[in-house]
Amino acid sequence: MKSSANATTVPAFRQRRPAQLAEGELRHLEKILASVVEGSTAADRLPAKYWDMRISQLDADYDLVPSQSHRVASLQRKLALLDSALDTAANAQDGQQSRRAAA
Repeated sequence: MKSSANATTVPAFRQRRPAQLAEGELRHLEKILASVVEGSTAADRLPAKYWDMRISQLDADYDLVPSQSHRVASLQRKLALLDSALDTAANAQDGQQSRRAAA
């Protein structure tokens, strides 16, 4: 008896979602990064690794058009710059508090 292919088997490759579905996710991430710039401190934000994972997931999960790929790359650059700036600000603030405590 021959076994027939099961209709519920997952193909060896992973199907990527259409670019139209990525648009909402892109807008959300752009909005989040903009709000972090407006006034978040290092203590009350999710780690950069989380946001980097979310941004990278777009490229992996969706069949992006070139303009969306550019937006993803831009988000990655902005996140790296933002994380560096917030860490620098937090370290400077910690240094000031340490000096005050020592005085």
